[in-house]
Amino acid sequence: MDTSLVMKKQSVEVLRQFAVVLSCMAVLQAQAAGCMGMQFHAHRGAPDVPENSLGSVKAALAGEWDGAEMDIQRLRDGAWVLHHDLKLGRTTSLQGRSTGDLDSQAWREVRLKDRQGRVVSERAAFLSDVLGLPGQGKVLNVEIKQLGLDCQAVAQAAQQLAQGRPDGQWFLTSIDRRTLACARRADPRGYLGLIVLDPQALAKENGGRVAQAVAARTTSPVIDRPWMQRLQQEVGGTVGLHVDMATLEANPRLLPEAQSMGIPVFTYHLGADREHAQALARHAKISGWWPSGVIINGTPSAFCDVLAKP
Repeated sequence: MDTSLVMKKQSVEVLRQFAVVLSCMAVLQAQAAGCMGMQFHAHRGAPDVPENSLGSVKAALAGEWDGAEMDIQRLRDGAWVLHHDLKLGRTTSLQGRSTGDLDSQAWREVRLKDRQGRVVSERAAFLSDVLGLPGQGKVLNVEIKQLGLDCQAVAQAAQQLAQGRPDGQWFLTSIDRRTLACARRADPRGYLGLIVLDPQALAKENGGRVAQAVAARTTSPVIDRPWMQRLQQEVGGTVGLHVDMATLEANPRLLPEAQSMGIPVFTYHLGADREHAQALARHAKISGWWPSGVIINGTPSAFCDVLAKP
């Protein structure tokens, strides 16, 4: 047998295998580059599970996300529970009441609805239910939904998070910086995040002609260095910004300024993840900057796939 022919075939096979390896490496590098080291938090827990449920948080912590975002409200007896809306009914078996009307015993009777609005057997969750869930390095991103709470109530939530997640893998967020200041007095080290609402984005999402007219007359918030300095002074410690994509696009210097000040920035979007990712890619192409993380409705892999597209 011609040994030179054998060697030639072997060389071709080695080159083919090397090409396959290079191709795989290129794909992995593209995926990593597309996500730019951002953290991904599952909005109200993993999709396809009742929102703000023990199951949705558990699935997010066990899945490909870096954390689970959830909403909490306070019951009449002071217990903290997972719930988003002002009134019960959209996601719960109980209709028309508010969390402040109920005590813990009544909350234990509430059952959740799935994403299609059907009542399921899973009961509504307490904050205490999720604190002990495993997930090394995974974050519980907890938003206090109620406004006007006294400092003692907010402090209780911060202390419960600090005691339940002593590794520090928790965020406490609010749209009210006074709430964050109360939490800081209770816990000097935890991550606190200010959620910045964008009135223009909210009006556009509302859809109708009146809302569109309102959107045309409103603007996104201006977030500059003095604004962020005031936030740091008022809250103290590690404080981050959680902003709508519309706000980020209206403030092209926000990310570099925030990074220079040690302020993490997370983005969210009122529309679909695809729109969120496309807007983020456009912003990064112009500015060269990416946020610390994103809060998304779907999976990180699907989000990254959109970012990777030219």
